[in-house]
Amino acid sequence: MCTAYVDGGPAAAALTLPAGAFQGIQAPPAAAADCWRATCSGKDPVEMGCDDDAQILQQVTEPDESVAVRLMWSPKCQGVWAKVSRDLDTSPDYVYGTLWTTRDFAGGIEEHDTTGLLADGVAGAYTKMQNWKTTTAKACWSDVDAQYDPAPVKYIVNNNDASLALQHGSCTDWL
Repeated sequence: MCTAYVDGGPAAAALTLPAGAFQGIQAPPAAAADCWRATCSGKDPVEMGCDDDAQILQQVTEPDESVAVRLMWSPKCQGVWAKVSRDLDTSPDYVYGTLWTTRDFAGGIEEHDTTGLLADGVAGAYTKMQNWKTTTAKACWSDVDAQYDPAPVKYIVNNNDASLALQHGSCTDWL
């Protein structure tokens, strides 16, 4: 038994409670992530426990809903990755998911990590993570190749937009 006293004086009232009454119901501790920011780069988000609190930053779905690509983020890990899913009956035969990143927030050279070609019967896959703090990122899918960016950064030549037209897939915005 646990006894608590109110006002502490000789005429104080005593309240008697069963032992452990203040403990209440305790939630299990949150699982700790196995990486943080830079240590997440190149790591699998599921193996690192980063998918536990994953949030969709942005999603693009084809009009016929055959393919969807998502830019994913984990607040716990501060990592970002791409996730692609497809309808096995209506999607193109070739589907590649790619996380495009730049190390400079103002643009710069694009780097990529890819799911590779989704094998027959595989409805979804995800890329490895990158450090959210030091990169800009977008998630894309393409039916051409893992290294094909269907929506590259705008290319300006002599004050004219020389960017390639969007084709063979789709991308989220750069975030």
